[in-house]
Amino acid sequence: MLNRPIPRTQMLSSEADSVCHPERACAERLGAAQRIGRSDFLRALFFCIPILVLLLGFRLSPALAQVSSEQSRTPLERRILAIISEAPARQALWGVDVISLRTGEQVASINAEKRFTPASTSKLFPAAVALSLLGPDFVYRTTVETATSVSDDGRVGGDLILVGRGDPNLSGRVLPYNGRTERIRPPTLALEDLATQVAQDGIRVVEGDLVADDTYFLWQPYGQGWTVDDLQWGYGAPVAALSLNDNVIVFRIRPGRRVGEPASIDMEPFTTRFQLQNRIETVARYRRTSSGRRLTLHRAVGSPVVQLWGELRTNSPEWAGALAMDHPPAIAAEVFREALARNGIEVRGTTRVRQLQPGEVRNLTQGEPDESSPPATVLASRESLPLADSLKVMVKVSQNLHAEMLLRTLGRERRGVGSVEAGMEVIGEFLAGHGVPEDDVMLRDGSGLSRQSLLTPSALTTLLRVMNDSPHRDVWMDLLPTAGTDGSLLNRLRGRSVRGRVRAKTGGLAGVAALAGYAPNANGEMLAFAILINHHNLTSGPATGLVDRVVQAIAASR
Repeated sequence: MLNRPIPRTQMLSSEADSVCHPERACAERLGAAQRIGRSDFLRALFFCIPILVLLLGFRLSPALAQVSSEQSRTPLERRILAIISEAPARQALWGVDVISLRTGEQVASINAEKRFTPASTSKLFPAAVALSLLGPDFVYRTTVETATSVSDDGRVGGDLILVGRGDPNLSGRVLPYNGRTERIRPPTLALEDLATQVAQDGIRVVEGDLVADDTYFLWQPYGQGWTVDDLQWGYGAPVAALSLNDNVIVFRIRPGRRVGEPASIDMEPFTTRFQLQNRIETVARYRRTSSGRRLTLHRAVGSPVVQLWGELRTNSPEWAGALAMDHPPAIAAEVFREALARNGIEVRGTTRVRQLQPGEVRNLTQGEPDESSPPATVLASRESLPLADSLKVMVKVSQNLHAEMLLRTLGRERRGVGSVEAGMEVIGEFLAGHGVPEDDVMLRDGSGLSRQSLLTPSALTTLLRVMNDSPHRDVWMDLLPTAGTDGSLLNRLRGRSVRGRVRAKTGGLAGVAALAGYAPNANGEMLAFAILINHHNLTSGPATGLVDRVVQAIAASR
């Protein structure tokens, strides 16, 4: 057989096919080699070998990579992956980080460097920074002052000023925290005590106004990234330096004396700022409702009208529900004025609120000394319990308002301006000083209610390790909910291996479940962990159940 060159057009066609269809090109080359001789056959064979090797590599590499990836996983990681790969969880986004507190080494890591919406686990950041920088013995101080003269006969020549400085516990809450958030005292007790002190000073008449001074914080009542659905409920209450009763109004509702009568409604604390529309009927037996709800409360954002509707049976016990206040300093001033009146003190002027808008300060992250205010005479004062007691309520029961007030307190105490921005700067400096990359923690509020906050699981475990090594370690550990024992973990993690042994902060929003804290493994070695799920479509129970199974796997690991 003669060795004839392959025509140019045929060469072009074959080269194109070798790109688009390499297997077909090999077959054609081999077939041609049988026709044109041994040397061309060898040339064709050498041409095909690289293509065949490349094809084989493409087909085997995913499987080989998967086997290699599985082999590189720790036993704990493989157990966690088995849990999060189950049907209810596999479409969600998971981030898990587990580290040894003794060595700092990662025990398990799944998307630990990715950013997630943290929900209330983000409360750990302002809590840790406040404990470290302000100290567990820091106290809040609320005062009643005047900048004018006080006559011998008990007459204040000008305004009487109620000054709020960020105390979150001007309420009926029982402190210190004893495992429950009991409220057995009147919510106005703190303001009643201040009014009594003013009367004991011999004050009988105030010629000027009663002023509620809220300027310790800037007026930034809501967090960035909160939704309009949040703002009528207690968990989305507006933030103020002068806050009362967690900035909620509790509605206590009892049935009327006879069938057909409207229900009886009391507000606690009472305020004239709200207008009630009572459509709650007293009935002999409940009617069937499409929603299954017997009573409903609603107040549109910015509206003074509270709508209540539904049914109560004649023998029903008292029902209580809470809505956020619209303007806490104004309501505190109203309550305080009434307390002064009960103590025989007449205020001849009006009641007003003094606030500081963000646009009124030059720098939201760094304050300037205020030398314009004249010295004031303090007529009454109330100091809070130490900060550690306040933090315990905030972390144990995940109190959003308290976390927001703490963020602004950090800004005021450390940077001279009670703003969200200043508080964030303080937290950022603290984290940078402990090696947490700036992009790993992107908070937009102090409570975790914001849907815009993002952080990595590894940032949480780093913070947990820092606080474990802190001089305030024992106080810090005591703040965290204990599995199966108290706070937001009272009814979770009740198995023998975890009950009373795991301490962790919970977090939850629609589509988000999170838990971060400490757990000993089966060898007794203490581990720090962070578990975050985003974009799940489960109800709360199944979502937290999956998280708890991961914690149990951590506790069972060696």
